[in-house]
Amino acid sequence: MKILSIDGGGIKGLFSAAFLAGLEERFNIQVGDCFDLIAGTSTGGILALALAARIPAEQVVDFYKEWGPKIFTPKFSGFRFIKRARFSKYGDENLKSAVQRVFEKRQMKDIYAAKNPVALCIASINAITGAPWVFKTPHNTKLSRDNEYYLWEVAMATSAAPIYFPLARINMPGSSASNLFVDGGLWANNPSEVALTEALTYLKAKIEDIYLYSLGNVRSNTTFNSDTIIQKGILLWREKVVNLTLETQALAIHNQVRLLFESFGLSSHYTRIEHEITSDSHQRLKKLDCATEANLNDLEVYGRHRAHLEGVKSETIRIFKTGDLRNG
Repeated sequence: MKILSIDGGGIKGLFSAAFLAGLEERFNIQVGDCFDLIAGTSTGGILALALAARIPAEQVVDFYKEWGPKIFTPKFSGFRFIKRARFSKYGDENLKSAVQRVFEKRQMKDIYAAKNPVALCIASINAITGAPWVFKTPHNTKLSRDNEYYLWEVAMATSAAPIYFPLARINMPGSSASNLFVDGGLWANNPSEVALTEALTYLKAKIEDIYLYSLGNVRSNTTFNSDTIIQKGILLWREKVVNLTLETQALAIHNQVRLLFESFGLSSHYTRIEHEITSDSHQRLKKLDCATEANLNDLEVYGRHRAHLEGVKSETIRIFKTGDLRNG
């Protein structure tokens, strides 16, 4: 059984999309055809939805480049943003327009009803109950709750990042009631554990039959200068706290999953891909919302270059070139 897990990270998802586009070109495949299960969170959730719907990764690259600057256009600027700090930094109108255009009228049930279906898990949070919510395809007879949700609704629910976007109000299928959702990155920015748990439980896989390919994006260890924090206060460093939370959580989950596979003597069954920034001149790459032309270009270049490097490695070839492990 082959599993793809895709991290959240705002505009940094362009790195992940470009990486997968590079592999699609190299191996002449569609990523969605290579996996039994795809899990994603936030921007990784949008990418996961697209791949499961058999939208080529190259089209997702174009999506980020076209819509990124529109989505990450601040509602307020400068002092006005500080005065209105109780509001989100960005509106969600452009994001909604973008995902509606991409996914049209597709629903979650359509993904698993298609030929050569792939199971899908998209992490979010129900803000009304305060509980994690994983949107799922009906890949088990017990799973039907999310069948009628439109893919664009799931995309909004998984990417409603605090500070950046308002909560996502999504109508409950067949009801006049609605739920409020928050970005799943608050608890599963790296959804590898979500995917692994799903495979072992609802998909009844054995650990020795699982190959997990975990795709991060761009990371740099977020640190704080205590004097700077005291001087600036929460309004000016709160975005940095979000980065710190997402990065440390993703790293912790990576270590837990890695150790789990190692404990079974299955180290080769787990692969983690991410690009670590070491140059001070490229620190803008780690920002969740830097959608400048230069940054978009760099994210795409780094993603494609990483695909070139990883594409010759046995663990990547095994996942993307051979089909004998799928449904293993």
